[in-house]
Amino acid sequence: MANRIEKRRVGKGRARAERADSATTRARIVAAAETLFAERGIDRVSLVEIGKAAGQRNRSAVQYHFGDKAALLEAIRQKHAPGIELRRAAMLDALGSARRPPLRSLVEALVIPVAEKVRDPDGGEAYVRINAALIGHPRFPLLSRRSTRENRTAARLLQLVVRATPALPEPLREPRMLLVTGLVFHGIADNARLARRRGGAAAWQLTVGQLVDCVLAVLQAPVSPETKIALREASRRA
Repeated sequence: MANRIEKRRVGKGRARAERADSATTRARIVAAAETLFAERGIDRVSLVEIGKAAGQRNRSAVQYHFGDKAALLEAIRQKHAPGIELRRAAMLDALGSARRPPLRSLVEALVIPVAEKVRDPDGGEAYVRINAALIGHPRFPLLSRRSTRENRTAARLLQLVVRATPALPEPLREPRMLLVTGLVFHGIADNARLARRRGGAAAWQLTVGQLVDCVLAVLQAPVSPETKIALREASRRA
């Protein structure tokens, strides 16, 4: 009986150690993937190269732990996205229960959490660059409508933006939000390094402020007569 108990303890201890080793290996692989994807692009990096950069001798290590590139990208998202969403939810909560908060405050809730992620030394800037590359990607659409609907905070923010822009016709909302998404991620990713060279925190604050202004302008831009004609024509053909 005592021998059986001791064997169980040894087995449990070994299992815990194996899980810890696996978690450490996965974290190394994710960190290596972040760097390579951000520097070279998602399609120009193989799983074998990622494993080698993570210090893995087995060529199939990344495939063993993650399966494929889509699952690895999802692991990167799961590492960073929850912190962004918590910050965004807190900013929305701070606006109170108003049915139609100021649009600028909503735009700040969209932009600032992503801008703050750049300051995360554990792959934050790489994550923003990866997301910029994923916008419109044909095989890895992590910023698709489905992912937005499944994200409660993103859905909440979108609903508030819709209420704050009643003059924008419904068929134009999704195209505008796609423009905004690209503007946010590309604007932050492209300016992160420039801001550091131009003066650190003050330059970055200016960059973020201008980005908020630009997103606000996109959302508030009036619909031109030409676009209204094109919209009517598209509705007839639908």
